Amino acid sequence: MKKRSIYIAMSAIAAAGLLASCSSDYLDVKPKTDISEAQLTDPSAAKSLIGGIYEAMNCQYAKLEVNQNVGEAQVNICCGEAAGSDLNCGLWTALPGLRTWSYITDPGSYMTVLPWMYYYNLINLSNYMIKSIPASSEDHAGLEGELLLYKAEALTMRAHAYTRLLGYYGNRWEDSDNGETYCIVIRTEPGTDPTPLRKMNEVLNLIYSDLEEACKLYDASGMDRSAKYEANKSVALGIWARAAMIKHDWQTAADKAAEARKGYSIMNESDLFAGFFTDNSEIMWSMDPTELTTYYWSWGSHYACNGAYVNNWQIGAGAINIDLYNEAKKISGNDLRLKFFWTPDKLAEIPRSFNPGKIKESDFWNPKMVDKNNILNMAGTDVYDRTGKDTLGYGMLNCLGWWLNNYRENVFTGKAADIANDDNQYNSFILDYTGKDVKKAVRLGRDANGNNMYAMVLTTPFGVQNKFWSYQPYGNMAMPWMRASEMALTEAEAYYMLGDQGKARTALNEVQSKRIPGYTSTRSGESLLDEIRVSRRIELWGEGFNFLDLKRWNVERVRRIWKANDTTSGNCVPDEQAGMSEADVARIQSVKYCNGWRFALPSREYNYNDSVNVGLLKKIPNQ
Repeated sequence: MKKRSIYIAMSAIAAAGLLASCSSDYLDVKPKTDISEAQLTDPSAAKSLIGGIYEAMNCQYAKLEVNQNVGEAQVNICCGEAAGSDLNCGLWTALPGLRTWSYITDPGSYMTVLPWMYYYNLINLSNYMIKSIPASSEDHAGLEGELLLYKAEALTMRAHAYTRLLGYYGNRWEDSDNGETYCIVIRTEPGTDPTPLRKMNEVLNLIYSDLEEACKLYDASGMDRSAKYEANKSVALGIWARAAMIKHDWQTAADKAAEARKGYSIMNESDLFAGFFTDNSEIMWSMDPTELTTYYWSWGSHYACNGAYVNNWQIGAGAINIDLYNEAKKISGNDLRLKFFWTPDKLAEIPRSFNPGKIKESDFWNPKMVDKNNILNMAGTDVYDRTGKDTLGYGMLNCLGWWLNNYRENVFTGKAADIANDDNQYNSFILDYTGKDVKKAVRLGRDANGNNMYAMVLTTPFGVQNKFWSYQPYGNMAMPWMRASEMALTEAEAYYMLGDQGKARTALNEVQSKRIPGYTSTRSGESLLDEIRVSRRIELWGEGFNFLDLKRWNVERVRRIWKANDTTSGNCVPDEQAGMSEADVARIQSVKYCNGWRFALPSREYNYNDSVNVGLLKKIPNQ
């Protein structure tokens, strides 16, 4: 059976919570509900199961109406980013209750069920592996190194799932009574038997013990993973650092983050602009970049800037909150990460010949140039008419067409052949050699063969990103799940909280010096902490950390809406706060809102699990 068939079979089993029978042709028989320990101690069977766990992080879930639901990446973008402050995303802006967070307290909403369903699925599969391999770091005589590796990976995956569940469904540490508040259920055996709610400290103790044992087993196995979508000791240590950050266990966070990133280096400028769809020296853990099980469901087809659905659905590929952009720019206007985004200051890069109409930064708040009724897309009015017969003049799309094409040609460092669609569609624009629609076409010049090139600008919101690109035609990519920069910034934050600002600056500057040429931070006190946090937000933008970080930091979620002709306003979609008073806005952005940002326990759990007492969950008054 081919690898694709194996993974599809295992992923289907994962979704059903079942395992395959194990005979000589065990992959070709229908799944059964039981499997003996002896069967999974066959390395080939164990290898298939661990492969199924990883494919469950990448495979299709739900029905076509949510066809971008591909596991880990979907949870990261919906819950980790769209629910935070820094991402404006067309796919989620219109979702009822997302921006007001009413869904967080709804136990039946898609958004509260999604992470619970997904991560307990990973836990259930991991439990099968952990139970079925009777090896420990203290006693593993007679078992092959390969089996020790697979058990270590299963322990790592279980710890990862519980860490993320704790981030969404647990209280922030300041509200947790030092970890004694109830949060989620713990399952360490295969299946879904009734089990009660457990305290945060109990979950953290399990995470710590799983990761400690996993690290010992990795060492005992003498082996390593075969691909970066799999876990290894570095990933286990990185997850340990993440869990420690939730607990404010700063020394553990600093130590584990430093150890986790050994052997990885902060990416250079060339890798930074390569589109994040291929591997590099910094990526520690990432999505499986093959298209064998996702095709057009892939994360990149919906969220990469050259994704197929980006233009078909007129949603854009996600845009940055201008307030974060400006905070990063205040640290240094030379920050390379600022190049990713279409923002007012980019007009300074446009040659005069492409902006003779002198479009100004203030025009990003001009209702003729920005469509407030369509997720702040750059509007189709005042477009360059190359025939000269009309008086439309040179507008925003003319400038944007030049900037998008210039980014593709002169900033993007990946392989052009990897990102090009057959119809010449790139990020929010199409290269057109005929210029048929002259009222929307921007003449860019001539190609290498002397042909005239025109840019047909499509769906491009205020602040749209060019950070994430994908392979064509299906949009598959190696979306990063853990990077060395994250670990360095974790060290910086942890050392700051430990009172060692010297070590905090050193760790921070490992990242900042690669992102801001010639820069070294000399900040101290609160100013240093601010820079660490802003650097983390801009560095990890779009990768699934924003909501969880803001919650950890116990700070408000600020989203300022776009207001016509008000250059002091933000760039979040006006509908987010439609009909709200200033008091309403302040309330939904406070740290107390929705039980202190704790996702509601899904009704699917307590309706069948009669051991759960939801009355044990701490209620935080909204102020």
